[in-house]
Amino acid sequence: MGVAISRYSDISSNELLARFCSAEIICPNDPFWNQLLAFNIQLPNNTDEQLIFDSSTEALLQKFLQNNLQTGNLGSLVQVFITRATELLAAPNSDNVMLAWQTFNALFVIRAVSKYLVEIVPEYELCRHLDVNAVRAANGPVDVGDTGTPPPGQPGPETPESPTPPTSTPTHAPEAPVSPKLTVSESRVEMLVDALIGIIIDVPVTDNTYYLHLECINTLLVLMSVYMFAGVHGQTRLVETSLIYRTLFQGRYGMHAPLLVKTLLVNLSNMAPAPPNMFGTGTGDSLLVNLASGLWSMLRLGGGVRQTIYSQPALDRRELLDRLRREHGVANQSCLLLLALANHCMTQDNLYRNALLCCEDTAETSTTTPQRDSSGGAQVTPPRIDMAALHKALCATAGCEHSTLLLYLMLHSCKAYKRHITTVANIEDLIVPILQVLYNAPDSNSHHIYMSLIVLLILTEDDSLIKNVHLIMLKNLTWYTERSISEISLGGLMVLVVVRALQYNMARVRDKYLHTNCLAAIANMSCEFRNLHPYVAQRIVSLFETLTKRRSRLCSEIEGGDINTLELPHHAEEKTEEVMDHIAVLDEVIRMLLEIINSCLTHQLPSNLNLVYALLHKRHLFNHQQHQHHHHIAQNIEMVIGYFSTRLQRVQEGAGGDLGVTEVLQCIKKGAEQWSSDRLKKFPDLKFRYVEEERPEEFFTPYVWGLISSCGGVYWASECGARAVGDLLC
Repeated sequence: MGVAISRYSDISSNELLARFCSAEIICPNDPFWNQLLAFNIQLPNNTDEQLIFDSSTEALLQKFLQNNLQTGNLGSLVQVFITRATELLAAPNSDNVMLAWQTFNALFVIRAVSKYLVEIVPEYELCRHLDVNAVRAANGPVDVGDTGTPPPGQPGPETPESPTPPTSTPTHAPEAPVSPKLTVSESRVEMLVDALIGIIIDVPVTDNTYYLHLECINTLLVLMSVYMFAGVHGQTRLVETSLIYRTLFQGRYGMHAPLLVKTLLVNLSNMAPAPPNMFGTGTGDSLLVNLASGLWSMLRLGGGVRQTIYSQPALDRRELLDRLRREHGVANQSCLLLLALANHCMTQDNLYRNALLCCEDTAETSTTTPQRDSSGGAQVTPPRIDMAALHKALCATAGCEHSTLLLYLMLHSCKAYKRHITTVANIEDLIVPILQVLYNAPDSNSHHIYMSLIVLLILTEDDSLIKNVHLIMLKNLTWYTERSISEISLGGLMVLVVVRALQYNMARVRDKYLHTNCLAAIANMSCEFRNLHPYVAQRIVSLFETLTKRRSRLCSEIEGGDINTLELPHHAEEKTEEVMDHIAVLDEVIRMLLEIINSCLTHQLPSNLNLVYALLHKRHLFNHQQHQHHHHIAQNIEMVIGYFSTRLQRVQEGAGGDLGVTEVLQCIKKGAEQWSSDRLKKFPDLKFRYVEEERPEEFFTPYVWGLISSCGGVYWASECGARAVGDLLC
């Protein structure tokens, strides 16, 4: 590229890039590569910048597409990268600035070209472009028309000659990753993946290698994104036939999956702040500058204390995601790559998923148990990670959708993380960000709301947790704006926010799974409700009142024969069957609310005077004639209301007038001291557990790619990219 370019718009006229994309064959040992890779670049930081970058490179890449199958220049560049990567891995000091810089530049060009190919051609064509060998191309042109009809995801019929193995390979410890060695049977796709994983695992993340690590992770995501564009290219069953996915999920990678998973988790846990971009520029207008300028920026700014999301938390979720991408790119992209690896091939023996869910805590002294890989061969040792550090990172980023999904995976299936959760002192650091997502439900993605509710449901399955949350008092909740609350227990806040989410769902979304999870989470907590805030008690009873009135109105309209006047969410006119379905849903929610109130009164009546007060205030709602279909549940509540109503009436008659709030509560308190729960009918404790649906990959795999597109640092700004993401999430 050279120092002549200072703006994205200059790319199209750059002579070195034009030569790379031309019909000229450039061998891997040509001095040209040293010239081409002598640049600093400001990476696109958002979709708009990516769009400008794509527009500037469009003409060149079209020429590349026409010529590369004859020249093999992309394969030569990949070989240059692999050589640099091998040298970096073998060097005693992997923190070599110049070598890291050249390796980064080579990889950036590879990623930019691969991203273009992923969007334009099917996966097997991408593999052909990577595998075309410059030596073979020099001996004769490739007949582009004679490609045959390879199955989707398979490379073309031509097999590249085996390149010369690198002269030096790194010496690995017993747990070392795959080094980029070349064998006769390997394609250049496999060689590239080898080199990327080798750098991620073996090269430490330092200021000098930070952006190289980021580029390695992003390149793997770009290669894996062939899944996202499979529909655009008319491919089906891509993962089963893809060379890229076969390379990642099968063969020798099994014994190295735990190391890659461990490295990505460590990247996330460390939350290392991005250094000044010595591979880029200090200003937004300039694309390419002198390396010395970047080094000087590093020396000048590197000595100061960098702000992180730990030292300076974000004000809201939008700012959090933006800062994660800009200030903690390696951690952010590591999380997304981990999700991509763990959520593909879920019905098979996914080695990355197994390693993630079987990882163990470095703080535990138990002996790690080796496991067999998918082939039944070598034993694979589950990775040991610092669960406390991982938990800290998940707490700090829990408001972001991809972090919520990783949190779900760990809570649902990782025994070591679940054990750690039971010992943490400040569980509010994890729960409050999840509650903020639910509180802002109108501004949240429906999948994010759903996953947040499931996380809460899994947490409420823990008996010790549902006891402790009512002992943790919170103050100054500035984000809760519906009502000023000076102090409330964490448990009370959980109930309050989940009830609000339930009301929002019933009024607008009407998703059965959402309100089922809302009710299940509250039900799990109900037997341990303690000292509920007056406003929380009021909202529980108010929700019951709202739903009861809605059911009564719907029934009246149906009996009257005119259902076209009904004002129901999303539908101007409802058919009778649809209205009856809605009534059935209301019945289910009303029944669950009665069970929740009953559970609280049965187990914790003396500790919930405010709930008793709210029930007495709305006692007319619990008349058994209104709930004949739930009479067996409502009977206990009626008995409690009758008991305290009688006592209040006696006190009121003795006082000769109405009682104030304080006097009523005092009367309830004295009555509770003499109350015996033995008089109530016994019901089984309310306990719900989350069970994952069958074929979870049908939901999670497309969802992960939607998150990679929306939360990641790789931007698909083209019309093709937007269509691919949209089709995937339909």
